[in-house]
Amino acid sequence: MQGKITAGLGQAGFFLSREGYRRQFLECLGFVPFPGTLNVLLDEPFPASSPSILIRGFSEGEECFGGCRCYHISINGMDAAAIRPERSRHPPELIEVIAPANLRRALDLKDGDSVEVII
Repeated sequence: MQGKITAGLGQAGFFLSREGYRRQFLECLGFVPFPGTLNVLLDEPFPASSPSILIRGFSEGEECFGGCRCYHISINGMDAAAIRPERSRHPPELIEVIAPANLRRALDLKDGDSVEVII
């Protein structure tokens, strides 16, 4: 699949730094993600029927955090995961990508750059 890098809302770092998510990502994906996502607008809807891994929602103090589905992918040849939060308002063509490294830096990407996503 082909896609283009797009700006996000800048909120993912807060969520990805929560211990409830970090622990599950390490257990289920084998890595603790960089505290931020790379947003990719695909040329077609992401095939949500692909095999996925469930990350369960949890509570932390008074706050409740929703679950998400993760999909093993590679982006421009680098192993990563696409995440689809249960509470997301993103269209089916928009994915958030996590990896152990800052993907923008590691792959030298900026908004508008084209990328290849392999599921």
